[in-house]
Amino acid sequence: MKKKNCLGLLAALLALCLAACSGSDPLAAAQKNIQNVSSMDAKMVMTMDMEVMGETLETVTTMETSVFTSPSRLKMDMSMDMGALGSLSAVLYAEETGEGTYAMYTYDGQQWHSETAAASQLEEYDFSGDMDYYITSASSLTQEGVEELGGVSAYKYTGVISGDAMREVMLKSGALDSLTANMSMDQETLSEMLDGLDDISVALWIGEEELYPLQLHMDMTSVINGLMSRLLEDMGGQSGGEAFRVSQMSVTLTYSNFNNATDFTIPQEALA
Repeated sequence: MKKKNCLGLLAALLALCLAACSGSDPLAAAQKNIQNVSSMDAKMVMTMDMEVMGETLETVTTMETSVFTSPSRLKMDMSMDMGALGSLSAVLYAEETGEGTYAMYTYDGQQWHSETAAASQLEEYDFSGDMDYYITSASSLTQEGVEELGGVSAYKYTGVISGDAMREVMLKSGALDSLTANMSMDQETLSEMLDGLDDISVALWIGEEELYPLQLHMDMTSVINGLMSRLLEDMGGQSGGEAFRVSQMSVTLTYSNFNNATDFTIPQEALA
């Protein structure tokens, strides 16, 4: 199973948003606070409506994660609803072994799979770590006032993530490593393909009382269309506008239970 994933990318994008107006007290405090939590829950919901070779496909992908930092361990529930095509689901557990590695267990709906990897790779799932590595540049965020979000009073900010910043985030987060591995695409080609991406509209909510980031919403329709068009052209196929078009793609990432994440136990059948 690929270790690089959407949540790692979204953590980087959140860092960009938080860094965009670091001189503003709520944003600066939120960036500091999220880097110092010992555990947290996160939920990512990605909705995408697309047309592939004349066929329409609507998908909703959900990832719910509980992350603990000391020792590093996590649980992730993943599902993809593809409408008439059915659905997919999987569960992933990971924990440090204390020997510089961690054990990862995945259930694909039929059987368990296990593997061992370097402990440093677990950092991709740890949203509380130092995310400054991903920060290159971002456009200013504007505070739109205070509103209620899930029963909590929150500052709302809106703005954009620049295409250049998005390019750097994708390269450094490893979110597109599967493309380079599966399509024999080198890093230079991938870098060129990401040049000139469109900006991404974002909305960010910061809890007014505890000053933690609560939710990030992004409209990625234009970026995904541009990226897929270039990818298809690089493969020697027809233009992205003819073969692949996304009519709507949005991502919402919600954080909760800071320093009090939902605890879990790895099932015995996984350990066996």
